[in-house]
Formats: sequence, structure tokens, C-alpha cells
Amino acid sequence: FTAQAQIVEDAQSENKTYKPNVGDITTEVAVNLEYGTFLNGGQLRVRKFTAENKALRLGTSLNYDFCKQGEESSGSTFSTSIAPGIEKHFAGTNRLSPYIGAELPIGLRSSRAESADYIIEGSTNSNGYEGRSNFNIGLNGLAGVDYYFAPRFYVGFEVGAGIQYQKHSDVKVLHKRHP
Repeated sequence: FTAQAQIVEDAQSENKTYKPNVGDITTEVAVNLEYGTFLNGGQLRVRKFTAENKALRLGTSLNYDFCKQGEESSGSTFSTSIAPGIEKHFAGTNRLSPYIGAELPIGLRSSRAESADYIIEGSTNSNGYEGRSNFNIGLNGLAGVDYYFAPRFYVGFEVGAGIQYQKHSDVKVLHKRHP
């Protein structure tokens, strides 16, 4: 009897709606595991389902990196981006939602370094090549899959590739005067 009740319960749970419906808005936190960091460089994303198989998305991210390089020297970088996009979802299963899509990331990066002898605006080191301040825009193609554990609660995996244009800012080196 218990086994039959379990089978009935499983049959009923398969009729539940796990995936979002038209008009639903979902939020997600994307993490970036690059360079051993967990949330730094991650993204907050909102999706609005405009059809059963189509979602508009908007992602945003903030990143701040401060590095003390010595007794009197340090470098810092602040970057922000916004990424509007679209997703096309496929049938999958009751809980699995595969999709493809595209996004248009737009970002700004500001860098600065300081030591006992100088201040550098627009880069994090004196050669001017690393950590350059810039404006960037790109186009990414992506593919992913969401798995719904409970109604409207999911974990997903996404991969993408794209192109990016960067316009670097000028680097200014200001020498400090010592008494």
C-alpha cells in the first residue's frame, strides 16, 4: 500500500508546473569561478518570460579589486557592466529547460595605482598595459540549461562565446614631489 501511495504521489508531482509561465519574472545570481574568486565578477540577472519559450534578460555586475603591492604602493580597479539579451527555450522535460540566446554586454572599467613616487590614472602599473581603464561593448552567443528542483526554483549552467571591442583610456603618470 505504501509503495502504491508513493507511486501516486510521484505521478501527481509530474503534473506540477516547475518552469516559469508567460509574464513571470525570475532573478538569479551568476557566479564566476575564474581566478579562484567566488562572487567577485559575478552577475545579478533578471529574466522576464514574454512567451512560453522566450525570455528577455538583463544582467548587471560590479567588481572592485584592491591590491596592496608593497609598503607604500597599491593598485585598484573598479568595473561595472550591463548586459541586455534574449533567450529561446526548448521543450526539454517537465524540470529541464535547455536554451540558446544572445546578449550585448556594455561595460566601464576604471584603474588607478599609487606609490611613494607617483600616481597612475588609467592603469594599475607604470608600463600602462595592465589593468587599463576602458569602455567595452560586445556580442555573446550562449547556450544553457536550467534544472527546476521545485516550482520556479532552479540551478542552471551556461556557456558562451563572443567578441568584444575595447576603447582604452589615456594613462596619466603624475610624479610626486618629495621634500
